[in-house]
Amino acid sequence: MGLMGMGLIIPRSEAKELEGESWVLLFGRRKTGKTFLVRRMLHYDYYFFVTRGRGVFCESTEGVESLTYPVFLERLKNLLKNDIVLVIDEFQRLPEDFLDFLHYAKSWSKAKVILVGSSMLVSKRILHPRSPLLGIVKPVKLSLIKPLDVMRALLKLKKPEEALALAPIVSDPWILEFIDLNKPYEEIVDQVIEVLRLSARGLIGEVFLEEERELTERYEAILRAIACGCKTPGEVASYLSGILGEHLKSQDVKKYMSNLVEMGLVRKIRLFKKKRYLYIVDSPLLDLFFYLDAKLGFYELRPPLSLVKEKAVEKIPFYYEQFIVDLLAQILEAETQKSFQPEIDGILVRGKKSVAAIEVKMGKVSLSEIYNFKSKASTLAEELIVVAKNAPEATSETSVEVYTPQKIAEIIKRFS
Repeated sequence: MGLMGMGLIIPRSEAKELEGESWVLLFGRRKTGKTFLVRRMLHYDYYFFVTRGRGVFCESTEGVESLTYPVFLERLKNLLKNDIVLVIDEFQRLPEDFLDFLHYAKSWSKAKVILVGSSMLVSKRILHPRSPLLGIVKPVKLSLIKPLDVMRALLKLKKPEEALALAPIVSDPWILEFIDLNKPYEEIVDQVIEVLRLSARGLIGEVFLEEERELTERYEAILRAIACGCKTPGEVASYLSGILGEHLKSQDVKKYMSNLVEMGLVRKIRLFKKKRYLYIVDSPLLDLFFYLDAKLGFYELRPPLSLVKEKAVEKIPFYYEQFIVDLLAQILEAETQKSFQPEIDGILVRGKKSVAAIEVKMGKVSLSEIYNFKSKASTLAEELIVVAKNAPEATSETSVEVYTPQKIAEIIKRFS
């Protein structure tokens, strides 16, 4: 079960969470593959799609028809009496009392209902303590494709080294239909840059279309600040103060950053052994767009491709690093955390126990660099891991594990 682009099918492990008899809420930001997953990979008997004008398209074996909301509601009342599967896509566009109706219907319904929603309002309305649906639907959040899912698919097409290099890009599913993975890595990067120039602004506009529209500019300014390296509310506030010409404090931007986290646009990562977090743009593609736009006027000025690639290369190692850390976190069933003092690329924590400290090199690593990593990380975790293209001789004497792309590929195969 997965997403397909240019002949590549990426199975998504979240599909298993949608199976069974429970009612399900599938939610997340736009363009994460929710509709594709439901329509292509799950069995259903009726598929309803709610338009922005609250009209409803109904698809079944009898074809497609357009319904008004009252007709849809009456149709739904009858269908819920049957042992069938019903999908309601963009359900958050329906009136507030629709949630009350679902709460009422759950007790007598024989049908399974899958709700699909894309708005920030979904998490606020459905996961709120007073929500009528709290406890009667199983929430499943869909965001970037999980690292193991990405790598399993890419390793069928690419050698381990190139698969790892491409993985951060491919983890955002909307890009799949615009790139040709049969091309060499450099050409794929060129394709991504051109697609970002043409499509990313529209994607951002679509994300905010049904949100608090008057705040869109401020949200975008925060995303731009984070993409430019501002990792904390204080740093973001300082960046915005310089742009907006008004003095802002961290408290002034925290609620906006929290909203961006809820939207699935921003991710917060805990600092090791602290109650503080750093923030990153969740999608490497959107992060790259905002970074290039801030540095080069990428969207409007159309700078030369050579200059754009030069700037893009500055960011790609950071995406690679984060992907590797998240991949190992998924394999070890741990949470990703960060440390600034000492500076550690990733610390994997399970419960209250740190299970691994990770150093990521996109290129080769020397024996002295391995010893340097050991000296600063040996007290932080049980296992020390360096990820690099090579494993220097005498590495075994350091008690540090070196994971090459080939070794990572072998580990992934054991999880298939």
